[in-house]
Amino acid sequence: MARRRGLEDVGPGLDLIPVLSLVVHLIPMLLLSVRFLALAQISARGPVVAALEAPNEGALAEQSKKVVSVQIDGEGFLVGGSAGLDPRIPCKGPCTPDSYDLPALATALRTLKDAHPDETRIVIAPSGTVPFEVVASVMAASRSEVVGGSERVLFPEPLLAVGN
Repeated sequence: MARRRGLEDVGPGLDLIPVLSLVVHLIPMLLLSVRFLALAQISARGPVVAALEAPNEGALAEQSKKVVSVQIDGEGFLVGGSAGLDPRIPCKGPCTPDSYDLPALATALRTLKDAHPDETRIVIAPSGTVPFEVVASVMAASRSEVVGGSERVLFPEPLLAVGN
Protein backbone atom coordinates (compact mmCIF):
# COMPACT_ATOMS: atom_id res chain seq x y z
CA MET A 1 0.00 0.00 0.00
CA ALA A 2 1.43 3.31 -1.02
CA ARG A 3 1.59 5.98 1.60
CA ARG A 4 1.23 9.60 0.85
CA ARG A 5 3.96 11.67 2.19
CA GLY A 6 3.01 14.16 4.94
CA LEU A 7 -0.47 12.85 5.84
CA GLU A 8 0.63 11.24 9.02
CA ASP A 9 1.78 14.64 10.43
CA VAL A 10 -1.59 16.36 10.00
CA GLY A 11 -3.67 16.46 13.18
CA PRO A 12 -7.33 17.31 13.58
CA GLY A 13 -8.45 20.18 11.30
CA LEU A 14 -9.18 23.68 12.57
CA ASP A 15 -12.82 24.77 12.37
CA LEU A 16 -12.65 28.42 11.28
CA ILE A 17 -16.31 28.78 10.34
CA PRO A 18 -17.40 30.29 13.74
CA VAL A 19 -14.54 32.78 13.62
CA LEU A 20 -15.36 33.81 10.06
CA SER A 21 -19.03 34.11 10.97
CA LEU A 22 -18.12 36.43 13.83
CA VAL A 23 -15.97 38.59 11.56
CA VAL A 24 -18.69 38.74 8.91
CA HIS A 25 -21.21 39.97 11.49
CA LEU A 26 -18.82 42.25 13.37
CA ILE A 27 -17.65 44.36 10.41
CA PRO A 28 -21.12 45.74 9.47
CA MET A 29 -21.84 46.53 13.12
CA LEU A 30 -18.59 48.46 13.44
CA LEU A 31 -19.32 50.37 10.23
CA LEU A 32 -22.79 51.28 11.51
CA SER A 33 -21.45 52.45 14.86
CA VAL A 34 -18.89 54.67 13.13
CA ARG A 35 -21.68 56.20 11.03
CA PHE A 36 -23.79 56.98 14.09
CA LEU A 37 -20.75 58.35 15.88
CA ALA A 38 -20.33 60.89 13.10
CA LEU A 39 -23.97 61.95 13.52
CA ALA A 40 -23.54 62.46 17.26
CA GLN A 41 -20.69 64.97 17.03
CA ILE A 42 -21.32 68.53 18.09
CA SER A 43 -19.26 70.97 16.17
CA ALA A 44 -18.19 73.95 18.22
CA ARG A 45 -15.66 76.58 17.51
CA GLY A 46 -13.56 78.07 20.23
CA PRO A 47 -13.47 81.79 20.85
CA VAL A 48 -11.47 83.88 18.46
CA VAL A 49 -8.92 85.99 20.27
CA ALA A 50 -8.34 89.32 18.65
CA ALA A 51 -5.37 91.55 19.28
CA LEU A 52 -7.30 94.36 20.95
CA GLU A 53 -6.52 96.45 23.96
CA ALA A 54 -8.13 95.44 27.22
CA PRO A 55 -10.99 97.75 28.23
CA ASN A 56 -10.45 100.09 31.15
CA GLU A 57 -12.47 100.09 34.39
CA GLY A 58 -15.02 102.60 33.08
CA ALA A 59 -15.69 100.59 29.92
CA LEU A 60 -16.10 97.40 31.95
CA ALA A 61 -18.55 99.09 34.31
CA GLU A 62 -20.53 100.45 31.35
CA GLN A 63 -20.59 97.05 29.70
CA SER A 64 -21.75 95.32 32.88
CA LYS A 65 -24.72 97.71 33.00
CA LYS A 66 -25.75 96.56 29.51
CA VAL A 67 -25.42 92.79 30.08
CA VAL A 68 -28.58 91.34 31.57
CA SER A 69 -27.55 88.70 34.09
CA VAL A 70 -28.67 86.85 37.20
CA GLN A 71 -26.09 85.45 39.59
CA ILE A 72 -27.38 82.83 42.01
CA ASP A 73 -25.50 82.14 45.22
CA GLY A 74 -26.16 80.95 48.75
CA GLU A 75 -27.60 84.33 49.75
CA GLY A 76 -30.07 84.89 46.90
CA PHE A 77 -29.96 86.57 43.49
CA LEU A 78 -27.74 89.33 42.15
CA VAL A 79 -29.34 90.97 39.11
CA GLY A 80 -27.03 92.67 36.63
CA GLY A 81 -27.89 95.23 34.00
CA SER A 82 -30.49 96.78 36.22
CA ALA A 83 -31.22 100.43 35.82
CA GLY A 84 -32.45 101.89 39.11
CA LEU A 85 -33.05 98.50 40.77
CA ASP A 86 -31.53 97.12 43.91
CA PRO A 87 -29.37 94.38 42.38
CA ARG A 88 -29.48 92.07 45.44
CA ILE A 89 -32.60 89.93 46.00
CA PRO A 90 -32.04 87.94 49.21
CA CYS A 91 -33.68 84.66 50.15
CA LYS A 92 -36.70 84.61 52.42
CA GLY A 93 -34.98 83.04 55.42
CA PRO A 94 -32.22 80.45 55.14
CA CYS A 95 -31.54 79.68 51.49
CA THR A 96 -33.23 76.41 50.57
CA PRO A 97 -34.77 75.58 47.18
CA ASP A 98 -38.15 76.86 48.44
CA SER A 99 -36.93 80.08 50.04
CA TYR A 100 -35.42 81.82 46.98
CA ASP A 101 -37.58 84.88 46.20
CA LEU A 102 -38.77 84.01 42.67
CA PRO A 103 -41.67 86.55 42.60
CA ALA A 104 -39.23 89.39 43.36
CA LEU A 105 -36.92 88.04 40.66
CA ALA A 106 -39.82 87.99 38.20
CA THR A 107 -40.53 91.65 38.99
CA ALA A 108 -36.86 92.51 38.49
CA LEU A 109 -36.79 90.63 35.18
CA ARG A 110 -39.89 92.50 34.02
CA THR A 111 -38.16 95.79 34.84
CA LEU A 112 -35.02 94.64 33.03
CA LYS A 113 -37.04 93.79 29.93
CA ASP A 114 -38.61 97.24 29.99
CA ALA A 115 -35.12 98.78 30.27
CA HIS A 116 -33.68 96.55 27.52
CA PRO A 117 -36.57 95.80 25.12
CA ASP A 118 -34.36 94.52 22.28
CA GLU A 119 -32.31 92.12 24.43
CA THR A 120 -33.17 88.43 24.00
CA ARG A 121 -30.35 86.87 26.03
CA ILE A 122 -29.82 86.65 29.76
CA VAL A 123 -26.76 85.21 31.47
CA ILE A 124 -27.55 82.96 34.43
CA ALA A 125 -24.53 82.22 36.62
CA PRO A 126 -25.24 79.83 39.53
CA SER A 127 -22.62 79.05 42.13
CA GLY A 128 -21.68 75.43 42.76
CA THR A 129 -23.83 75.15 45.88
CA VAL A 130 -27.13 76.17 44.27
CA PRO A 131 -29.59 73.28 43.78
CA PHE A 132 -30.65 72.38 40.25
CA GLU A 133 -34.32 73.14 40.99
CA VAL A 134 -33.46 76.78 41.63
CA VAL A 135 -31.49 77.09 38.38
CA ALA A 136 -34.34 75.51 36.41
CA SER A 137 -36.87 77.86 38.06
CA VAL A 138 -34.76 80.91 37.21
CA MET A 139 -34.43 79.77 33.59
CA ALA A 140 -38.19 79.28 33.34
CA ALA A 141 -38.91 82.66 34.95
CA SER A 142 -36.48 84.45 32.65
CA ARG A 143 -38.00 83.14 29.43
CA SER A 144 -41.54 84.41 29.75
CA GLU A 145 -44.27 85.51 32.12
CA VAL A 146 -48.05 85.26 32.00
CA VAL A 147 -49.82 88.59 32.37
CA GLY A 148 -53.60 88.73 32.21
CA GLY A 149 -53.90 85.38 30.46
CA SER A 150 -51.39 86.24 27.74
CA GLU A 151 -47.75 85.27 27.64
CA ARG A 152 -45.09 87.97 27.48
CA VAL A 153 -41.70 86.86 26.21
CA LEU A 154 -38.88 88.24 28.35
CA PHE A 155 -35.49 86.71 27.53
CA PRO A 156 -36.04 83.62 25.33
CA GLU A 157 -32.33 82.77 25.06
CA PRO A 158 -30.98 82.07 28.57
CA LEU A 159 -27.24 81.40 28.71
CA LEU A 160 -25.94 79.27 31.55
CA ALA A 161 -22.53 80.43 32.76
CA VAL A 162 -20.10 79.16 35.35
CA GLY A 163 -20.60 81.00 38.61
CA ASN A 164 -18.20 81.42 41.48
